[in-house]
Amino acid sequence: MGILKDAIREVLTQSAKEQGRDIRFIDSPTRVIETSEQAKYNDIRRVERGYVQGVHKARKEANNGNQ
Repeated sequence: MGILKDAIREVLTQSAKEQGRDIRFIDSPTRVIETSEQAKYNDIRRVERGYVQGVHKARKEANNGNQ
């Protein structure tokens, strides 16, 4: 654990003991929260099969026309 997390837990534990309370910390893994842009992109990829390949092909065709 990090230094800050350890310090906070220690202070909370001492405070709880002084008040006669028993506290336990649950260590659960962190969750990554998607941004709205990432969620939208992932939704499009799920809906349209081959979305990434289609975008790559379209960009490739667009760049060939500019040469």
